[in-house]
Amino acid sequence: MADQALQQEKLPQNRSLLNRRCKLALASLKEVPDPKYLYSLQLASLALERGLYPSRGPELQLTVDGMLSWSPENAQKFLEENAQGEPNELAPKPRQSPEQLAASILGEVEHKLSLPSASNYPSMPRKGSM
Repeated sequence: MADQALQQEKLPQNRSLLNRRCKLALASLKEVPDPKYLYSLQLASLALERGLYPSRGPELQLTVDGMLSWSPENAQKFLEENAQGEPNELAPKPRQSPEQLAASILGEVEHKLSLPSASNYPSMPRKGSM
């Protein structure tokens, strides 16, 4: 039954462990996940909107909102791989709260925003450009 539900996801990227956990986190926050977008980005955006993550400026919200327009493949790769294309440490931890999961995603985005290569990504504002 669970395999069938996984196969019915519109976006193959939403079948990843990270996005499956984000879907559950969204539901626990009384949000209806939209299958047209990555659940990880929806959770990150919701956390910023609700003030669940201490953002130090508009760049992070603008970046997350911009990433919703990226191809799901590129957004997933950005979140789950380092600059060398290797998996990073973003994998969800057992018993992680929705807030903790969102914080780990937003921390990864914030980290990558601060890298010199940030301008290589579409819709990615650089720190200090706002």
